[in-house]
Amino acid sequence: MTLVVKKIDERKLRALKAEAARRGITISQAVEEAIDLWLTFTIRSALDEEEEANNREYERLKRTGELERMKGRYVVIAGGRLIGAFESLSEASEALRRLEVRRALIFRPGIDDAGVRREWLGGSMRRTTA
Repeated sequence: MTLVVKKIDERKLRALKAEAARRGITISQAVEEAIDLWLTFTIRSALDEEEEANNREYERLKRTGELERMKGRYVVIAGGRLIGAFESLSEASEALRRLEVRRALIFRPGIDDAGVRREWLGGSMRRTTA
């Protein structure tokens, strides 16, 4: 694919060319590496922000005593908000699929080991420590 990019700072372009030459790669390869890094960083930043929002909601629920009322149920937090409290893990999973949620916290207040929450990542489940 041919790409034309206008209005690039000449000093940055010279530095890019020099570094690519030093490493023995083409400018196209250097630009692809830069794009990969940028995309990885951008996606990771968005995931970190969502994780922080979910953790803030968890702390709010804990602080206000709302978690106590959901004891033993599967509590789901996604997008920085409470999705619901479900009787079974399959109900919680189905709700996440129906809402097309890709990342969420799932835990059972009063049942799970202290500080252990499950993280829903696009349909997979993994245990994390709070």
